[in-house]
Amino acid sequence: MAAIHPGTHRTSQLSHTQPDRMSSTAETAISPNDRQPKLVPGSEIPGTRYQIVRWLGQGGMGMVFEVQHLDIERHYAAKLLHHSENPSRTRHFRQEARTISHIGSPWIVEIFDFQELSDGRLMYLMELVNGVSLHADQVARSGRDGACPCDPARLIGLARQVCKGLQAAHQVGFVHRDIKPENIMITADARGREHVKIVDFGLAALLEGPKESNGAGTPAYMSPEQCKGQNTDARTDIYSLGITLYELATGRLPFARTDAARLRDDHLFEQPVPPSELVEGFLPVGFDALILRCMAKQSRDRYASAAELEAALIELQLSLGLRTAWDDLPAPELPGDATARLERGLAQLRSEDRRSQNRRIVLAAALVGLVGLGGLVGWKLHANAREVVVTEVERELAALSERASVAAAHARWIYPAVDEPEADTAYRVLIELERLDARGSERALDVGEQLREEFSSTLVGLGDTYWERPGGRGFAREFYAQALVFEPDHPRAGERARLSLIALAGLRDKAAAGDFANYELVAVAPLASLAQPDPEARYRALETLSHAGQLPARSAAEVDVLLEDLRAESEADEVADSDDEPTRVARGPVPGPRRDKPIADAPRRRSDGGSLDSVDSTLSEAKEAYGAGQLERAASLYHRMLELDAHNITALVGLHRISYDRGEFRDALRYAEQASRLRPKRAELHLFMGDACMKVLDYGRARRHYQRAEQLGDKQARHRLSFLADLLGRAKG
Repeated sequence: MAAIHPGTHRTSQLSHTQPDRMSSTAETAISPNDRQPKLVPGSEIPGTRYQIVRWLGQGGMGMVFEVQHLDIERHYAAKLLHHSENPSRTRHFRQEARTISHIGSPWIVEIFDFQELSDGRLMYLMELVNGVSLHADQVARSGRDGACPCDPARLIGLARQVCKGLQAAHQVGFVHRDIKPENIMITADARGREHVKIVDFGLAALLEGPKESNGAGTPAYMSPEQCKGQNTDARTDIYSLGITLYELATGRLPFARTDAARLRDDHLFEQPVPPSELVEGFLPVGFDALILRCMAKQSRDRYASAAELEAALIELQLSLGLRTAWDDLPAPELPGDATARLERGLAQLRSEDRRSQNRRIVLAAALVGLVGLGGLVGWKLHANAREVVVTEVERELAALSERASVAAAHARWIYPAVDEPEADTAYRVLIELERLDARGSERALDVGEQLREEFSSTLVGLGDTYWERPGGRGFAREFYAQALVFEPDHPRAGERARLSLIALAGLRDKAAAGDFANYELVAVAPLASLAQPDPEARYRALETLSHAGQLPARSAAEVDVLLEDLRAESEADEVADSDDEPTRVARGPVPGPRRDKPIADAPRRRSDGGSLDSVDSTLSEAKEAYGAGQLERAASLYHRMLELDAHNITALVGLHRISYDRGEFRDALRYAEQASRLRPKRAELHLFMGDACMKVLDYGRARRHYQRAEQLGDKQARHRLSFLADLLGRAKG
């Protein structure tokens, strides 16, 4: 079981009350006060019937343990506060803790007992929460850049629960003063829904006393009045909750300075960027007004109460037609007929035909599914159709499907790149996707199975490609081994990989944990190069690896043999493709530099007389920039390549991928079309065009391109066609 778990807290040099943090020596926590005995697992807390089960954390205010009552064997979280020599503070704590324990809100961690121990310390006995903090949850969901915007429907469901807890406390005169994601725990209720529990309620204020408590809090979330040491009230918590909602909505704090004085100035004077501008296209703009009102510099300009804020959340939800897991919560009690009006709106939302809604959800999720439509939340079946709203779990399913496909497209099936060991791999994302089944996604296992089949098919195809090549068999076995991780029963992969069940299990465990040593990643680095669909790019990538001199001796020797074979194939491919070139290769100019000259009019020689070395150097730089996520630089370099060689397939494919990554799908389609006119028999180019057509909802052309790709031997095309047929079938139904 987890509790108010210190491992979920961020450490910050700015914090007035240092958050709990793990320590390898903390299980033998020893107070500097000689009167205080050691507390270790198995020992009893002096003067109580509570036995220490395990240490949970230590912070500026004291230590937290999981404890068990020796008689009734019930488990609790016990926070032992540092010894206080101030009797009035002890009395104040006792009085205030008694009042807090009577709040009785399901959204606030319950207090069961409090007492002064014989050694002078105060003990705060609380409910043991089986969950994680909201901060830890966001970190777990975040990508490499740390930004993970919360789904709008989920955001509303969580925020309403926090409002319920705050309103209950404010009604009896308590202000938390330190609302932040670390102090909002997420557990599961009996129905498996995310249930909020506010922790450390009033604790900082209790310890500081009534006069000194106004400044209590964590600087990143402190209200302007706290920064100035002024009196606080319920609207102080509204401000901190506004900061928290901003962070959840955008994946980042509105003010993130490390200097305490400048951070306070930001709270006092700086206007935050509207959150929707940071996550354009994801967060409805209606959230801007709500969140920014919470963060108003003057407390009088904020929502007057948590109940009023909850009402605004419901109004926003109803206006957007969003459904949350907590729509059965009652509306807050407000003056006049406001409560009844909100209840009617919620009742209407709850009474919608669930079957019809589920069908729309499946269709919308399908649109953001396997071919990378992850940025699309809905579409209209006809001009007057209602906006489709994707539930949180289906949106997450679509996003994970997209992430897995992107990782596979970068040849990160089970191995990350040497220079990006923390990057997504298709297998790790796939595991995360399949876990959505436990959260109620009816499609998670089906989508997971389709992705497993697609990835294993691609890997087996790559294995087949290199099985008979000189120098390729060792790498082919690596491709087959990766295929077995996704599809353990694949007959040809199993026969050729020659992995024992124990070895396969070990590889699968390493892939799931991302636990590959650097030397292992170096040894398999050629696999990503060999997966390049373009022969020229494949050759250059292998050549770069060979020249770097970091490969193990065996891999280096095999790469050298492959390079000789690929060089011969590349030269033969150029001769063969020259017979396929049409007399007109483009309807218009190549976007980018020198747009005044169409491809058709460009000479086959370098347009500026540049050498092959110049193109090779530019290609290497472009690929490096693209791999590092520097899309602007990569695009500029690819355009420069087109100036040197207007028929350069690698540059056109690179610009296609960059446009696709940016969401500029019509540009992506145009680049793929231009590349295909130059190499009409290259299957992957038709696959690229099909994917881009799907993005612009041109399903007829997408089908034709997928069919052509299949005719040319692309093994992924069949899965694309199957998905498209299923999608269109659902739309008709």
